[in-house]
Formats: sequence, C-alpha cells, structure tokens
Amino acid sequence: MTQKITAWSFSRLQDYRKCPQFAKYKHVDKLKEPGNKAMDRGSMIGKAAEDFILGRIKVCIPELKEFEAEFLELRKRKASVEEQWAFDKDWGEVDWFAPDAWLRVKTDIYSFNLKANTLLVVDNKTGKIREEHLEQLKLYALGGFLKFPTVEFVDVRLWYLDHGVEVPAEPKVYSRAELPALKAYWLKETKPMLADVRFSPKPSSNCRYCFFSKAKNGPCEY
Repeated sequence: MTQKITAWSFSRLQDYRKCPQFAKYKHVDKLKEPGNKAMDRGSMIGKAAEDFILGRIKVCIPELKEFEAEFLELRKRKASVEEQWAFDKDWGEVDWFAPDAWLRVKTDIYSFNLKANTLLVVDNKTGKIREEHLEQLKLYALGGFLKFPTVEFVDVRLWYLDHGVEVPAEPKVYSRAELPALKAYWLKETKPMLADVRFSPKPSSNCRYCFFSKAKNGPCEY
C-alpha cells in the first residue's frame, strides 16, 4: 500500500521541506525523536505565558518581562490561549482528532477587537529570530478566517520573547478579501508533500543533527 502524508500543519510542512525522508520517518512511520533542552524551555515558557494571561500566576516570570505590558493587556481582554484548530479539505472546521482533519493549526494566543471586527493572533517564539517564521502569518490568517467566519480582519504578530522584539515591526493585518489567495497559496505550497510517495532523502548540513541519520544509528543512509 502506497503511503502518503495526508494531513498538514506548518511544522509538518517545514519538516518536509528540510528533508522528505525525515518527514516520512516522523509523520508516516511515526518514529519518535527525543526531546531537547530548547524544546523543553520553549514549552515551559509557553505554559507560563498561558498561566499569566489566565491569571493562574500573578507574577510575570523573567522570560516574559519584555512583553509584560502586552500580556497584562491580553489578560484584561480575556484572551484565549493554547487552542487547536482543525479543518477538512473543504476548509470546514472539524475536531482535531477527526479522521478527515486535513489542516491543523495550533494557536498560542488570540483575542477579539469587536469594534474593529478584528481577530488578533499572537505566536510566542523563543530562540532565534528566523525569516521563515514570517510565512506562519499567512497560515494564522487563513485559520482565523476559517475558524471565525464573521471576522473581517486578522492581525497576526510574532513575539520573540528572548529578544523583546515583535515581528513584523508594523502590524500585518489581512482582510477577508484575501482568503481565496491564502487558500491558493497553501494549496500550492503543500501539494508536493501531499502527493509524494517516494520521500527521497535531501542530504544537507541538517543531517549532522538528524536523529534518523546513519551517524546516530538511525535508518537513513546519510
């Protein structure tokens, strides 16, 4: 039986772009990678941001201090945190674990400006500022319009917590008129991954860090 990747997310697409065979090991064969300190730290900080916004903790931890005022405003606005959105191939919302879930989007924070009919989506980042993260803005905009059909605008921001930097510097606001273009963009970007049945390896400098590499006694030939 031919095996394919049948559902996607931004992280899964990034895995495929890095190396199709890596994506196969991880998402088709379901081979597990071990965690690492950077991932554990990111999870800890993300949980602290969630707890601070929800008022579970009253004191802002040092890792969130650069955005303390913004987090306090989100608490005041009763922002929603750590949600999972899933959609089928017809762009309809489904349960995260539904068999027809085709697109999955995890959100760190979102809130509404009802007067402006705008959804604000914030993605917290730890570690380096990376240009490829900007592409996520398009996906959060798409997810926001699909999840909330009456919202007219989606304002998407990346908060780099370790640097105290918001990206982009000027807020990026998408309008619902851009929804067809957003759908077309992601259909084009994900088509190679969703059609692939070969998953050819893509040797690069990433191989030295890959858990599935030959150097780490993994199944890959590289």
